This record gives sequence, C-alpha cells and structure tokens, in this order.
Amino acid sequence: MLDKHIFGTISRLSPEAPVPILKAEKESYNPGGAANLANNISSLGAKAYLSGVVGNDEAQKILFKDLENNNIDTSCIIKTSKQTIQKIRGLSRQHLLYHQHLFRVDYEDTSPISKDDEEKLLSLISSKINNVDAIILCDYAKGTLTENLVKSLIRLAKENNKLITADCKPINVEFYKNIDLLKPNKKEAIEMTLTENIMEAGKRLMEKLNANIVITKGAEGFSIFEKNGNCSDLPTDVKEVYDVSGAGDTVMALLTLALSSNYELKDAVKLADRAASIVISKPGVVSITFDELQRSFTNNIKIIPKEWGEEQWIVNNEKYCGKKMLIKQNYYCSYHMHKIKEETFYILDGELELIHNGKYLKVGKGETLHIKPGEYHSFRALKDTNFFEFSTQHLDEDNYRLTKSSFGDHEKWKREIEEAIKNGQD
Repeated sequence: MLDKHIFGTISRLSPEAPVPILKAEKESYNPGGAANLANNISSLGAKAYLSGVVGNDEAQKILFKDLENNNIDTSCIIKTSKQTIQKIRGLSRQHLLYHQHLFRVDYEDTSPISKDDEEKLLSLISSKINNVDAIILCDYAKGTLTENLVKSLIRLAKENNKLITADCKPINVEFYKNIDLLKPNKKEAIEMTLTENIMEAGKRLMEKLNANIVITKGAEGFSIFEKNGNCSDLPTDVKEVYDVSGAGDTVMALLTLALSSNYELKDAVKLADRAASIVISKPGVVSITFDELQRSFTNNIKIIPKEWGEEQWIVNNEKYCGKKMLIKQNYYCSYHMHKIKEETFYILDGELELIHNGKYLKVGKGETLHIKPGEYHSFRALKDTNFFEFSTQHLDEDNYRLTKSSFGDHEKWKREIEEAIKNGQD
C-alpha cells in the first residue's frame, strides 16, 4: 500500500463545521504496509522480495518508483482490477515538529482476491523460495492473504525449511496454525482470545497455533511466549513518541531478520524494540537504516583498528557475536577458518572478492554470504567495503590462519593463499 502524508499548521476552525483547518505546507509519499516492512529490510542491508496486489493507477506508479529506488524486488507483485490501497494522513506542526495526527483517509477494496490471483501469487513466491531465508506475512485483512493462500505459504515454507513469521488481524488468526512466529499487539491478542489477561492470551495463542508468540504492548513493552514453554516480559526502550505509524512493521522486520540469523527469540525482541524506538520518534511512516540502529548502541560499541580497516564490535556473548567491519580498497584479511564459529555476512556497500574453500567469487551491496565452521576464507576489497558480520560466539583461540592480512593486488593475494595451501598440503 502507499502512504501519503500531508504536513501543515492549524490556526482556526472551519466555518462549515467544528473541525480544524489544516493549512498544507508539504506532502510526502512512502511505501506502507508490507511495502514499509520490505523497505525496513532493504534499508538494513538485506534483500527484500515484495509480493501482493496493486491496481493499474497513479498510486501504483508512485509506489513502484519508490520501491525501485530502495532496491526492492517487485517481480512477485501482480496488477488486478482492484485499486492500489492508499492511506492519507494529515499531521500538524507543533514546536517545529510535525507530530499531531489529525485524520486519515483510506482508499481500498478489501474483497478477497480471486482463486486465479491466489495461484499467481503462490507460483511467483514459490519461484523465489530458494533465494530467501524467510517469509513474512503482513495480514491487514485487505483481502490479499486469503485462508487458502496463507496455508499454502506456511506449507511452502515448511517444505523448504524456511522461517515464516506473521502479523495478522484478529479476524484471520485461524489461518496461521503452525506459523513459526505470530506478533499481535495487546488489543489484537485480547480480541483473538477473548481474554484481557495477557499471560493467558499468549499461552492460548501459543497452544492454539503451535507457534511462538510475541505480544507488543506499547509503553508496557513485550510479552514473549515460546513453544518450549518459556514465558517472559521485556520492558521497552521507547523514550519519546511522535507518530506510531509503521512501528509494527519495523518490529516485524527486525524480529524476522534476527531470527533468520539465529538470534534467540528474547534477544531478537530486544533488537526489534531498539529499532522501533528509533522509528517512532520520527513523524510519518519511515524505515530504519543499519547505521541508525548501530548508532543507538554507540555506548556499547568497541572499535578495533585492523591492518585492513576496522571492526566495530556491537555484541559478543556466549550465544552470538555482532560487528560491523570495514575493509579498505586493495587490503585483504588472512586466509583463515574457525572450527566452532559459524558466520553470516551482509554487504552494506562496496565490493569484495573472496576465496571460499578454494573458489574465487565476488559479492556486492545487498548480498549475503554464509561461512560454516571448517571453511577457509579470505576477503579482499575492490572498493572500500562495509559489511555486517553476525556469528556464533567469537573466541580468539578459534582462529586458524594460513596467511597474514596485508595490502596488494589480486595476484599477490592469490599467490600468498595458494602457496599457503600448497605448503599446508606438503
């Protein structure tokens, strides 16, 4: 869907009715709904494939232009006779900030999509299943996620060993049995279970759907219900709120990214909360970037200079390690492996060439690389390159290096590695 925001000031009431007049000063368009979630995923450095339905109208053109600018794949979206869903919000300025939400106007057709359109969407998503680590279902009860399509997508994810998460309206909760994670807010959880006791509501949903449940409770934080029986509450990191539009999409994006990177559920919630606290402090529907998220942890970051660049350590505990790394152009790291540590890399910008288990390849912005224990690898930067490493716990004694880090061209780097491999075999 497309979100439009009209920003302005109020100085008087209308003579036609007792309502304020918003004097428009500017307007903006942003991807909304599932598109906002995809925008969050893309801005955090991961590749997002967006699926759904749009109309053949001006709103669709504006939306697709924005998605293209944000490197979001739209090949799984189909055009139908429905109009593109559009939400228009009016915000007034107070104390130099636009944060008084005045009204919302919705353009939408919430009738269920046809069987033919169900089959088209399922076929398109199936064609991309090997390209993704997770599927996120954003169910706003707008007619796209029908019962048959939801159940088919859950089955597709399970058959291909992919994580699948969802955020759905109460009316459709029955569709989501065996989902990996469901994220209702407090009001939705109460409606879904007909009980105002949040602990009881979470347990009922967990048992009913055979799923992990995360209930968002605004300023009260989160309630977490894991299928293994663990239940816990977490406080929120939110300090100041201007506009909550889109915050749920940010939480869903971070939860899924973290879980697909092997975070424990409680730690994934903490990360998602930190991201949401940044997003909801801004007016309008906005996404979060990796740099913004990283800066929010500034007090916890340890920067270590390296011969090839630097490492910014965000976290390293007994469960996992997270750090942002910079390799400068024409520098390379040692050819090494870890017997215990398992690593996933997201390339944020720049370009790397690497040798991985004897094979040479290149990776660039938005690409992901997975390194398993026992796999030798080395990176060389073709440009200054920033990338994010998420791994199991880092231990200095788990580094096994065949070469040293250095500076040089491709041939020098390649020669050093091949000589080390040969000497190791001798």
